[in-house]
Amino acid sequence: MKKTLVAVGNVVCGLTILFCIYIIIKPGYVYENGTWNYVSYDESVGRRVNPINVSKDEFKILKYNDFARDNNRIYFKSTKIEGSDPDTFQIISKKGRYRYAKDKNNVYIYASDDWSVYRVLKADPNSFEILEFPYSKDKNDAFCGSLPLYVDDVTKFEVIESTGSAIMSSVDSFLGTESDSRNMSSEYKRKKQENNRKKYGFITNWVFYSEDGKAKTDKLAYEGYRLVEEVYQ
Repeated sequence: MKKTLVAVGNVVCGLTILFCIYIIIKPGYVYENGTWNYVSYDESVGRRVNPINVSKDEFKILKYNDFARDNNRIYFKSTKIEGSDPDTFQIISKKGRYRYAKDKNNVYIYASDDWSVYRVLKADPNSFEILEFPYSKDKNDAFCGSLPLYVDDVTKFEVIESTGSAIMSSVDSFLGTESDSRNMSSEYKRKKQENNRKKYGFITNWVFYSEDGKAKTDKLAYEGYRLVEEVYQ
């Protein structure tokens, strides 16, 4: 009986210690040394303090994990979301690694373990609808991550296969340039970037997308963000 009580006591003590450690190292916003910071923890480095350039009195932590606001914009961890509207901002999906948010101006997609938020390009916040990842749609178009697909008929858009994979890419890597050396990339990559420039040449910031997952309309088929005819050309 004594051995059982000791064993139970050890388990309870261990769980209490783990809970205390979790509370101590849980990432989040902290005001210290006269500055708001987002504090995170890394196994190899330890405590990381990421300062946020914001007025103390304006800064407010939101009920959503890792989000805060000032009078003019939303913050994700320590990253300022340009063009965001703090008065209308809301998270519209709270489960899984990849999540969505929106305000009166834009729709956003992000990975909960990343540090960036990506604007879903040309999406209408009022009619936006989340489908199986990586797809979504609004009244005008469908989207793969942050990229518009330019579907022929959004009412016929259907997800055939979902995926759990996504790519966060710089605009330079996603679009490439016509002057890229032929020795620096494969023919497949050059053709992909050429197609990207034709469809998405207006992009100036990082993009969030997937090359996996399948979707279709009555006339078009997609693998990830690309038309099937682009993938296998």
